[in-house]
Amino acid sequence: MLISYNWLKNYVAINEPVEKVIDRIIHAGVEVANVRHLGKDITGVVIAELLSVEKHPKADRLSLTKVSTGTETFQVVCGAKNIAVGQKVPLAKVGAVLPGDFKIKEAKIRDIESFGMLCSAKELGLAEDAEGILILPADAPLGADFLPYMGLPDTLFELEITPNRADLLSHIGIAREVGALFNLPVQLTAVPKPTESKTATSSKIKVAIEAKDLCRLYTCRVIEGVKVGPSPQWLAQALEKIGQKSINNIVDVTNFVLHELGQPLHAFDLGQIHGSQINVRKAKKGEKIPLLDKTERELKEDMLVIADADRPVALAGIMGGSNSQVTEQTQTILLEAALFLPGTVRKTARQLGISTDSSYRFERGIDPQGVEAALQRAASLIVEVAGGQLAKGVVSAVTQDFKPAQVKFRPSRANAILGTNLSDKAQLQILKGLGCQFEAEVGDVLVVQCPSYRLDLTREIDLIEEVARLAGYDQIPTVAPKISSVLSDIKSGAPYEKEIRFIFHQAGYFEAVNSTFLPSNFAQKLKLAANHPYQRFQEVDNPIADDQKVLRPTLLPSLLVNAQLNLSHQRESAGLYEINKVFSATGDDQLVAERFQAVAVLAGQAPNADWTQLVRKTDFYDIKGLAEDLLTITGIEKTQWEYTGENPYLDGQSFVVKDSTGTVLLWGGALNPKVLKEYEMNGPCFALEIELSALASAAKKPQSYVALPKFPEAWRDIALVVPDAVTSTQVISAVEEQGKPLLKQVELFDLYRGKNLPEGVRSLAYRLRFQADDKTLTDKEVSDKMNQIVELLKERFSIALR
Repeated sequence: MLISYNWLKNYVAINEPVEKVIDRIIHAGVEVANVRHLGKDITGVVIAELLSVEKHPKADRLSLTKVSTGTETFQVVCGAKNIAVGQKVPLAKVGAVLPGDFKIKEAKIRDIESFGMLCSAKELGLAEDAEGILILPADAPLGADFLPYMGLPDTLFELEITPNRADLLSHIGIAREVGALFNLPVQLTAVPKPTESKTATSSKIKVAIEAKDLCRLYTCRVIEGVKVGPSPQWLAQALEKIGQKSINNIVDVTNFVLHELGQPLHAFDLGQIHGSQINVRKAKKGEKIPLLDKTERELKEDMLVIADADRPVALAGIMGGSNSQVTEQTQTILLEAALFLPGTVRKTARQLGISTDSSYRFERGIDPQGVEAALQRAASLIVEVAGGQLAKGVVSAVTQDFKPAQVKFRPSRANAILGTNLSDKAQLQILKGLGCQFEAEVGDVLVVQCPSYRLDLTREIDLIEEVARLAGYDQIPTVAPKISSVLSDIKSGAPYEKEIRFIFHQAGYFEAVNSTFLPSNFAQKLKLAANHPYQRFQEVDNPIADDQKVLRPTLLPSLLVNAQLNLSHQRESAGLYEINKVFSATGDDQLVAERFQAVAVLAGQAPNADWTQLVRKTDFYDIKGLAEDLLTITGIEKTQWEYTGENPYLDGQSFVVKDSTGTVLLWGGALNPKVLKEYEMNGPCFALEIELSALASAAKKPQSYVALPKFPEAWRDIALVVPDAVTSTQVISAVEEQGKPLLKQVELFDLYRGKNLPEGVRSLAYRLRFQADDKTLTDKEVSDKMNQIVELLKERFSIALR
């Protein structure tokens, strides 16, 4: 969206350099994508009139012209084809400077002297492309400085407006933003209110809203006796600066008000409205409409149209129809302003592949209280530029009244969230600058009425964000985050989430993250009995897809889909887990209960196999061992293990673990082959499901903190010749026994059998880590401890150094 700085200054008395204004806008969170300075580097260009246009005697593509400034006449050679005698054009005289520091000099072109240059809009930096010389209106003052006449110099800045800030899609919206940033008043330029005729608008047009759910307000006025023609210079100039082509005085006014106030409008030729009536309705089956873009579109029955007694005459909020457009023959104007539901405009525009300035604004939301004000302003401007008489009164149809949002605001809460120390007065001044009004005050709580054009302000946090934005994000102090020594409370988020995730990762499982929703047939695929708890699920009213209708009561189905996908892509092992919320219907007015689960699925090879472990198929004891590790890390000791096949989707080997009160903590085992067939998997496959809330309630293990070591580590490697009858576990136990208290870790990293070793023995290599809590170990201290370890192994197991 393009904003003209000169246009903007009609509404807010800002005298700051444009660079400072743009900088403040950017720091307030509005992206400025591009800045163009118009006329900044131009000097010596005046308005001239073409006195003669002749063919250049030595060049077929050049013309020899004479131009007058009223006091002087110049001979100029020109290559443009769109020039004619009597036209007013911009003349860059000798000595003039154009954008890019291009200086105009006296020149000789094909032996003919040229004293200046007739300029195109591109050469003047006013357009990126041009087909010929810029032709000025016939009433342009001869000899006048070109820049002031064109409202130059000026600066255009292109803004990237986020969808929530529809209020910024106009010059008055940006003026309000600048006014709030610089604490300046904002006011529209006054337009003389025309005298109304004795003819009532209601006698000329009737309005009805049939699609009441898609249109909240439709209002219109009638202007009789207008003269359609070119727009005055100020109007055409304002639009052309921001890239809008001038069409005629009527259409230009509607475009001007759209870019001024952000309210889309449309002008109909009332003489082409059949039956003198307007109906806002949905399109009928097979109905078509010829549009202003010279296309004809077939409409669907859910599309909103503006229709007369016989046919659609406009696509609501998008584009008018050519069957009712304003032409030079138009004498009576029907001017509309409306408030359409954003969703219906967006849907129709997407279906038809049409995007207009009007639809862009309706899709994001229009100021409900600004509709009639925009209508009145446009009607006054039309009378000013096109003549005519304004019929008496306004015809409106309303289906829903608008009430401004009222939000409770606490200045102390704003400071607490932002980390600032702004006074109440400073915060209220910011909100007043945005157009907020204060309805009541109870202690520290203010009731704020938000302006109708700020549709994004509906909550206290929205107002707090505005305080931060306008006070300046750079004013918020940078403070290091507070780190509490207290470990996470099991009531916040998933209980024991960090510890459980660590166990899964150590065991070689990968985390999965899935959608919160399941297909309706998940219970059938799991072979659930009618009375199974997971049958108490909740379907959503408006699912995002047909296969995502159910709030999942278990994480298992999603993980089975993940496991099948991994195995089908030649993954040898599928060890997956997920920690997330699940939901179950309570039967009380469709309320759902939330709880946390952790579920793991294991299929294929055993996970985390390394050189010390043989490759093998996963089995029941992998999943059982995982359950034991989880119980250990949470400190749950008194548990009841029951080996049962009560779960319909488990088969044979299975278990359920309960606490001392009989509450189920977790269950696991082999999945039923019938379930695996539903998920296109070949067994075996094992699952573990943990009820984290129940687990947290039963957990008793105190949480502790171990400080980081203060002194460096010392590492030693040792290779031993070990009899086959002695296990590595026995070796490690002996090493740990003798190495205390300096030995902190023992790790087996190599196994060798074969050449250079006799039968009945093998070579085992270990890496030992030594560290003291109170000092840095010397090399002698570590060597002495190593010697003691070797002596013990030799004495106890007849182990020798290799």
